[in-house]
Amino acid sequence: MRAFVAVADELHFGRAALVLGLSQPQVSRQLASLERALGVTLLRRTPRQVELTPAGAELVTGARDALEAIERVKRRARAAARGALGSVSVGFVWSTLPAYLPALVAAAAERHPQVELTVAQLRLTEIVATLRRGDVDLVITRGHLGECEMIVEELGAEPSVVAIPDAHPLARRDAIDEADLDGEPLISLSRETIPLSFDLVRARLEEQGIQPSAYRPASSPPEALALVAAGLGIYYRMPITAAMPQAGIVFREVRGVPMRTLLARRPEPPAPAIRAIVDLAVELFSDVPSASNHALAGVEAPLPSP
Repeated sequence: MRAFVAVADELHFGRAALVLGLSQPQVSRQLASLERALGVTLLRRTPRQVELTPAGAELVTGARDALEAIERVKRRARAAARGALGSVSVGFVWSTLPAYLPALVAAAAERHPQVELTVAQLRLTEIVATLRRGDVDLVITRGHLGECEMIVEELGAEPSVVAIPDAHPLARRDAIDEADLDGEPLISLSRETIPLSFDLVRARLEEQGIQPSAYRPASSPPEALALVAAGLGIYYRMPITAAMPQAGIVFREVRGVPMRTLLARRPEPPAPAIRAIVDLAVELFSDVPSASNHALAGVEAPLPSP
């Protein structure tokens, strides 16, 4: 299986052999043995190229997942042999990285040194599949996961903010209401980036009679903030704890529109190490708004003079 994945990745038997530390004939024999066992041809070989057959293309994703699962089992076995309680992998999305990752990693190291904690950054669209595969055990995220089998707990809620060009009239206010966005050009993450939240956010604005002059999609929060800095619109919206200083931008709280922080995990009795990290996250993050102190002053220049 490893030989097949290596050749599928490299599409070259010589390079795959180097990756695996084997000879090219050994790689060929292992692949031929796999094809005989499955009764299908996985790769089409010509003097000039190697390409996956339809059967090979179908198998390669599952093969990668299987090899990753084997590696996870090995890591957990090694951890158990060292006397560790277990290993836990926690995923974060862009908006939960700044406030949640450092605090959780530091507290876990102090409170649960016998737990081997690893972290990963995920896109919203990856969360459910990543949990299902077992690539991560927990995810600290925002918004909607949709209809799925995962257990989702709400850790808390915190104020949300919009990112505004610093020369915009709304930048002179301490906070804004959603109604202030009527007639303004809005920048939002694209439907491909946030498929579940995209339509819900627009529908909520429309229900209130709020009609932006335009919507400009962005493929990522950094891209959205860059568009704001260029003066192309207002980025709606992000949690206060993800507001980082950036030239040309001010952040203003949106009154009455908090953002939830969620903890997602698989629907199975958690192992002791996972349970320990779940309990720690609940303890740490149940009062995030107080921790932020609603203080935007630390992430931007003072309000411009009238």
